[in-house]
Formats: sequence, C-alpha cells, structure tokens
Amino acid sequence: MGQGGPVVAGEALNLKVVMLGIKPQTAQLHWRPLGAEPFQTLPLTHVARGVYSVSLPAAAAAADFEYYVQATASDRSLVFPATAPVINQTVVVCD
Repeated sequence: MGQGGPVVAGEALNLKVVMLGIKPQTAQLHWRPLGAEPFQTLPLTHVARGVYSVSLPAAAAAADFEYYVQATASDRSLVFPATAPVINQTVVVCD
C-alpha cells in the first residue's frame, strides 16, 4: 500500500500510497520516533484515482522513526504493513 525512499536529516519524508480496489472513507499515516509512544497521525491527501500522498515534515523526521498507513473502507480497517501497529515500517535517518 505504501512506498518511500531514503531520508536524510533535515528532509521531509514524502510518501505516495496506492490503494487498488478500494475507495477509503479515511486514510492516515501513523508515525512516532522509534520505540516511543503514542503514534502521531497525519491525513493522506487524495491525488488521483487510487493514489494518495502524505508528507512527514523534516522536523518530525529528524531522528529514526517508524510508521504505518491505515485506511478504512466498507467498515474494514486496512493497514500497511500487514503487521502494524505491532511491527511497522522503520526509517533510519542519515546525516
């Protein structure tokens, strides 16, 4: 459901999320500094067809962090990765 790239300290994380076969009522990015509590939430923006985007500001991506994407469609909650929120995508921020 999501894709990302390397993050350098001081840069925002820009994600493009493609959702095939569903039209979500809600779509959100949940993120937090690695191992911290609780998750912060940002809404995804609809771009076109099944494409959504979200940008995690540079200040939020200043240190290593983890994230997952959650969408709600037809009263079902869908997450990426499938193991979220227990095991999430991890991003290591480089200098």
